[in-house]
Amino acid sequence: MAPSKQELSLLLNPLVPEAVQHNNKTLTNLHSVTSFLLGLVAGILALQSAYGFAFYLSGTVLVSGVFHLLLISRSGGGAGVFFPGANGEIADIDERGFVHNSSRAVQRKGAWRDVWFGGGVMGEALSGFVLGWAGTAGVLH
Repeated sequence: MAPSKQELSLLLNPLVPEAVQHNNKTLTNLHSVTSFLLGLVAGILALQSAYGFAFYLSGTVLVSGVFHLLLISRSGGGAGVFFPGANGEIADIDERGFVHNSSRAVQRKGAWRDVWFGGGVMGEALSGFVLGWAGTAGVLH
């Protein structure tokens, strides 16, 4: 039986589970701290309702964009070097196991989603934002 694309991807460019776990933890910490700081700023600026959440979303997009640009500039390959994406599968691999990629960078399917939507952006980080926002606004205003 021929190996699947996912198995070939992990054979050609293996992912170490401990390293992926560390990268996810680092991303979660980054999003948590910046969300709380965004909440503090939103509370100081007295932003209310939709304006506060728009501030959170724009700040999160900015932080994720800067983080993604740093990954691209540091590794030359993007998020696929550090995050598994969709099942760890390399994007440009065919059924025979040949990688059709002119650069040496690893392009994993869906790895960009790990950077932009991972790390608790709509979970843990959002609750930290609301906590900082409401706490600061309640004390100052």
